Amino acid sequence: MLRFFLLIASIVAAAQGFSTGAPPAVCEDMTPQHHVDPQAGPSPFKISIDKSTISPGDKVEITLEALDDATFKGFLVEGRQGKDIIGSFSVDPNDKEAQTIDCPKGEKNAVTHKDSEEKSKKILTWEAPADFSGIVVFKATFVKDGGTFWVGQTSSNLRVVKH
Repeated sequence: MLRFFLLIASIVAAAQGFSTGAPPAVCEDMTPQHHVDPQAGPSPFKISIDKSTISPGDKVEITLEALDDATFKGFLVEGRQGKDIIGSFSVDPNDKEAQTIDCPKGEKNAVTHKDSEEKSKKILTWEAPADFSGIVVFKATFVKDGGTFWVGQTSSNLRVVKH
């Protein structure tokens, strides 16, 4: 009986851990540790940016949005140059839906959900490194529920150009 209780307690603890956001351990492959495969079909969500070109140190707004009547409970967003996670996100500490996380080799370089409430849209702010120029693509993982998620959706290219 004790073993059964411990097993149930560990499953509940693991499930609750994911409801408060993605851990830094998933930064590289952006895949939730939900013990099921990501969805292979079209996603009912999109990631977009409000500018196509910025200067080093400038900011861009990133919009996560559900299409039609869909909603998402979780997300993870990163700015990438190739495989490298770059830049930083600004999230108000009082934001009830989002929080930054520190992926390897950076601080506040990814943003994830803070709760598992249903969301249809979330706007985030990302800042380019002051010493960077090149192309950045934003990647997002959207979680509809514990067993349904899409990994690595991409935005259009953002050009960071020194003037």
